[in-house]
Amino acid sequence: MANQFGRKASLIVSSSTTGLELSDLRFTFKTENSEAQTPNIMRARVYNLKKETVQKIGTEFTTITLQAGYTGGNYGVIFTGTIKQTATGRERNVDSYMDIWAADSDEWYNFAVISLSLKAGQTPEQVITAIQSAPSVNGVPVVNFANDATGLIAGAAAGTQQALSRGKTMFGMSRDYARDWANKYGYSWSLQNGQFVVVPVTGYRPGEAVVLSSTTGLIGIPEATNAGVRVRALLNPLIRIGCLVQIAQSDINHITMQQQGLSYNPNTPAVAGLATAQGTYRVMTAEFEGDTRGQAWYVDMICVAVDISAPDQNNSVSATGLTQGPVEQRQPDGTWKAT
Repeated sequence: MANQFGRKASLIVSSSTTGLELSDLRFTFKTENSEAQTPNIMRARVYNLKKETVQKIGTEFTTITLQAGYTGGNYGVIFTGTIKQTATGRERNVDSYMDIWAADSDEWYNFAVISLSLKAGQTPEQVITAIQSAPSVNGVPVVNFANDATGLIAGAAAGTQQALSRGKTMFGMSRDYARDWANKYGYSWSLQNGQFVVVPVTGYRPGEAVVLSSTTGLIGIPEATNAGVRVRALLNPLIRIGCLVQIAQSDINHITMQQQGLSYNPNTPAVAGLATAQGTYRVMTAEFEGDTRGQAWYVDMICVAVDISAPDQNNSVSATGLTQGPVEQRQPDGTWKAT
């Protein structure tokens, strides 16, 4: 069991060349992370900053990174993104604060426009690689595949690996083409800490499951609902969107729904909190909340059951090992050029 005693947190605001560590000051934070195809967000409140520092945050320093965990245990990045808005005020006569709102990869989500052409024969992995890695027409930075989940999980559904039978031209929002691809082949994608994460709708990110129990940080009693299993645990940076958590079925409260006199068994696929023999669940949403001088140090999750014994749930293919086929880029004069 990892040591979960002795809180440790770091909050850094930075530019492309310099950064400023705010960890010696009291700060609170709350992040909203999910597998929805929208940017994650964070709100941080930092207390008693110097006036000169306040003026630099959001102007000179435009990026913010939050790390949290424990001095003798797990410690890592919880959120990184771009500062979008700030506000200042006072809680008491002696305590001033600065609120910072940030978004993760929102520039790619809102502004990335691709213009490329794929030739016939491209596999689904090659198609999404081209969509994700194509330079944006308007100069928005490319979002990279996640290092530990670089794989595109192959075989999410039967027959999804057929190659393109004809060439395909793309011009428009990168996110729209990524959504079309995901809907067609049975995947889910999301933006996590500046990285592009792809997971099968019935699968999970590679890696060992995070075991949650009363001795490893589980707080209260998880509850199986129609939206998924709701869980609260001590803050743990190993918990990420798409990862596996393992919870004993005896630790979960189950419900039986009644509708028009019919009883619905919670062990049917209609319920997102469906139990599995291994008690394994994929994290769909995770809200991290903390206070470096207060009580809060939690992660609230909604999870969906995943049967890890089923075939092809985690048949990873490294994105770095993919061979991308011929791609053409539209030129300013309207012609196409192979890249």
